[in-house]
Amino acid sequence: MIPRVRIFFSLLLVALTVRAIEFPSIVSKAGIQLPRAGDAFYHMRRIWFSVVRFPETLPVDSYVSFPSGSQILWPSAFDWTIAAMIRPFVDPMDQTAVEAIAIWVPAVLGGITAGVVGLLAARAYGRRAAWCAGLIFCFLPMSYGYSHLGMIDHHVAVALFTTLTLWLAFDLFDQDDYAFSAPEALRARSTRIAIAMGCSMAATILVWPGALLHVAILQAAFLFRWLFADSRDAARARAIQFAASQAMVAVCVAPFAVGQIWREYGDWSPLVLSNFQPAYFGCAALAIVTVQIVHDRSHLGDARSQRILSALTIGFAAVMVMLILVAPLRDALVYAGRWFTGGEALLALVYETRPILARSGHFDPSFAVTRFGAGFVILPIVWLYLARRAVTRRDAPQGLLLFWALAFFVLTLQQWRFGNTLAVVYAVLIGASLAEWGSSLPQRLRPIRLRPILEAVVVIALMSWMVISIGRYFVPLVQFNLHALADPVRRERGALLPGKLIVDRAARWIAEETPKTSGYFEPDQTPEYGVLSDWSSGHLVRYRSMRPVVQDNFGPYAGRENFEAAWNYFGESEEEDAIRILERLGVRYVIGGPRGAGSLRGLPSDAMAHRLARDYGSRTVLRSAEPVPGLAHHRLIYYAHTAPPGAQLSRLQQQRPYSSIGLWEIVPGARIEGRAEPNTVVRANLALETESGPRHVYRRETLSDVHGVYRLIVPYPTDVTYSSAIKTQGNYHFS
Repeated sequence: MIPRVRIFFSLLLVALTVRAIEFPSIVSKAGIQLPRAGDAFYHMRRIWFSVVRFPETLPVDSYVSFPSGSQILWPSAFDWTIAAMIRPFVDPMDQTAVEAIAIWVPAVLGGITAGVVGLLAARAYGRRAAWCAGLIFCFLPMSYGYSHLGMIDHHVAVALFTTLTLWLAFDLFDQDDYAFSAPEALRARSTRIAIAMGCSMAATILVWPGALLHVAILQAAFLFRWLFADSRDAARARAIQFAASQAMVAVCVAPFAVGQIWREYGDWSPLVLSNFQPAYFGCAALAIVTVQIVHDRSHLGDARSQRILSALTIGFAAVMVMLILVAPLRDALVYAGRWFTGGEALLALVYETRPILARSGHFDPSFAVTRFGAGFVILPIVWLYLARRAVTRRDAPQGLLLFWALAFFVLTLQQWRFGNTLAVVYAVLIGASLAEWGSSLPQRLRPIRLRPILEAVVVIALMSWMVISIGRYFVPLVQFNLHALADPVRRERGALLPGKLIVDRAARWIAEETPKTSGYFEPDQTPEYGVLSDWSSGHLVRYRSMRPVVQDNFGPYAGRENFEAAWNYFGESEEEDAIRILERLGVRYVIGGPRGAGSLRGLPSDAMAHRLARDYGSRTVLRSAEPVPGLAHHRLIYYAHTAPPGAQLSRLQQQRPYSSIGLWEIVPGARIEGRAEPNTVVRANLALETESGPRHVYRRETLSDVHGVYRLIVPYPTDVTYSSAIKTQGNYHFS
């Protein structure tokens, strides 16, 4: 077998095997349990939709940001491509069959990326580096976290396409200046590579518009390469390659972006596919060609300093003209910049947008070491060593890799999600260093000297640290999945964390026990009602319940008005005000848990979030505070907790330290009238028992008037069965 083919397929197989270790907890007789509880569930929603209604996509979803619906930020390319591959092999309405194939997509893409990483390392640093880099990438927790079995997310495709783009860019840098002085065949080859690189860039952006940042980093590298050319001919060759790649991006992206008008973003936002991307790349290609023509036809192309100054001047003028002529572009760029300036409130809640060295709000390198191993600590040293050598040798291709690594190292320090891209070049650089050191060590140890021995001790210690830190990530996963093979209870739990597992159970209960809504597969139909949960559970709730949700993991980017209304509801102190919000949103069911709308920080003790999660709708007396009244229009119809099987929970309030959630139906309530002593407190109590074991006493109270008449609205009937999961014990008891 050809060496490169052997490297590629060997690494692909190793990576695929590693990424399948969670198979026992994801695939069971009960069906597919997707890992985690985030974006994978919405990707599966769109994949299943496209399988059922192929070749349609779901650019606008009435089940998002109910009742208004929302345009979806993510382009459809990733989900539609998966659906196209699945559809010939399944019954479209067989949800489990669709899931059973879809869960393998990230693992396969991660395996392919591992193979490409090995080939890139072989191209840059040799065959030994290929094996070292590829194996590091196969076992690197950062890359595993975005590409393991069931982790259906577009970021796994972003890692693959950016790696392919980087490889093609490396090839162009490796050709360097001979393109114009070389035979026609070689010049044509360089142009084809540039066009292929443009297609790869376009594919990355069509998968995730946020990859514009990745492309911009490569643009900076190509701009530097072009303007710092040694001669006119070299500059002309580089300009043609650069412009061809940018024009190709514009051509590929334009059909999917031009004319798109976004309710939340306008039609010039870089956060979504809009007029921005084709205009940006088209103008970039035009600017490169214009500048090069000026250089070719004037003395401005004679010296490097003149080329740089004139290019920057023309480019700056072009940007200013665009910003002046296209007013919406200015606002869109300012809005998009909030993701990096801290101007978006959601950033404080989104886990992956936190700095890798301060994931919990304070300096803590343990997370970075767990996700990258000890190599993250020595990466700056490795980078400096390789950079010094690349400068000495004037090695432009290796300089490109180092520039890419530096850019994404800095970005990962700010938001650790960029570690998904950093993992690729991290593996290449660390792998190359290990391979070079290992191959030179035997020669340096003859004769035995102190310095090589000390180096060996340090390197072996660092490698051991890396293996141990990575092992700490994988050992619990392996143990859990081995236990899941023999333990049906653990296998039923799946890969979801306990807090999300109970939400999953509630959502499945909704699917079975509540009235179905229209339009899950018919986007032209309007759903009858919505469900409200905390924002981080929205994708999970919608997919498992097949009901529309008010807010979800898209946060304010699916509908800021709905997002804010949801948080206002959970923060309300008066039930009547909270009900008015729900009526405006068309909500029939509320999932109340320990997170409220997404965070309990700053909420008063009598906020709806606390009254649902802490008091379960009952009247409660808190220390040094006014009594919190019971709820009249919230009926508990399902309850779930994270306590292990067999735990004795006599009352709902005694379930801590386990977390729990309640599913509440919004009801008019029943009016109770009676007589008591004038101006006396009348208390109504009703015992409730849940399907999962805990018991609870619902409490309300009111004051009789001067005539001794009291009126009370209560949510629970005692003469009919209103839920299969909650039962009333007898009648209301008044005292």
